[in-house]
Amino acid sequence: MRFIKFAEIISRAFPFLAISAFPCIVSDVRSLISLAIIPAVIWILWAKIKNQKWDIPDRNGRIVPLTIMVIYGFVLVIIEPNFLTKFYLTNVLSLLIITSFWKISIHCYGLSAIIVALIKFNQICNNLLYFVVFIYMGFLIFTMWSRIYLEKHTPLQVVVGTLLGFGQNLIFLYLFS
Repeated sequence: MRFIKFAEIISRAFPFLAISAFPCIVSDVRSLISLAIIPAVIWILWAKIKNQKWDIPDRNGRIVPLTIMVIYGFVLVIIEPNFLTKFYLTNVLSLLIITSFWKISIHCYGLSAIIVALIKFNQICNNLLYFVVFIYMGFLIFTMWSRIYLEKHTPLQVVVGTLLGFGQNLIFLYLFS
């Protein structure tokens, strides 16, 4: 496995990529904290508590943190029922339902959802939108490769995660924006 270190770096970059996209999606720190940082902390803390790797490779091990994130999403929607909190809730609820039956790449799903959100919610990076989306598409392709190369997922799990991330979020935006 010649490129294992490179693949691990790409794979581990996912939370940072997700958080770094938020300044182009929202302009307030509160949304960044509530929609990106807190969910990442929930996920990582659960992995630490259960003595698992940060990406929780076992499908069944993902159910509880996703359930916690769904409950958190419902609380967010009750407290501040805006488009982004509903967008977040819809995504984690879908991931929980899918993960109950099959393991998909949450990395690829998440990056696909971020790309859709960048296109829709772009507020600050207007002049750089296509450049930013192009960079994230590159990150997505490298992430797809790394998840397969590291044998964390099958090619089908990576492709389905990517397509669901794009498809579900495009449908959500079409129906609710």
